[in-house]
Amino acid sequence: MALTAEQIFAADDLGLKRVSIKEWPAADGTPGELFIRVLSVGARDEYERMWIGKKETGIENFRSEYLARCLCDEKGVLVFSHDQVAKLAAKSGAVVSKLFDLALAHNNMTEADVEELGKS
Repeated sequence: MALTAEQIFAADDLGLKRVSIKEWPAADGTPGELFIRVLSVGARDEYERMWIGKKETGIENFRSEYLARCLCDEKGVLVFSHDQVAKLAAKSGAVVSKLFDLALAHNNMTEADVEELGKS
């Protein structure tokens, strides 16, 4: 049976993935936890448009810009505002790169997709 528009709109398809970050401990000293959310198609399109618009120079804070759209709390509320992207970019490259790779995988976006954007 074919789905209706209402059934599609009602589906919870923006799943969350829990990640532990030992380098960013919680107040009690245990590894900090964040969630990675699946980008809506609109948010992904916005990021891709930004990439295409700056393919010659690249996106400043490329990984941090992406993570600011994906990292959230357990309710799906984004952790970082756009104004905090540069501050996030000052954090450990190893930690941010690990989170970036996890976010790409959770969003079904590959490095090849990112390279393809640069060719557009």
